[in-house]
Amino acid sequence: MFNRKNKERKMKKIFQWRDYLNWNKMTADQKINFKRACFFPFLVYIVYVFLLRFSTAILIIIGFYYLVRFKNRKKINK
Repeated sequence: MFNRKNKERKMKKIFQWRDYLNWNKMTADQKINFKRACFFPFLVYIVYVFLLRFSTAILIIIGFYYLVRFKNRKKINK
């Protein structure tokens, strides 16, 4: 049905915890990916705290923007 030949394909490793345990044998790309994976939860927490603290102010600013845009929709712009 499908014209598929049995070739070995290089699969990208997603869960490479065994490779991450040996830091000295890791390539530079693997080290960067590991650092990004470890930093991601901290980044999410920072964004969560920011949105939790300033969500009402952000919503008021967005609402004010759309209100001004709605009131000025009939004016001709150059």
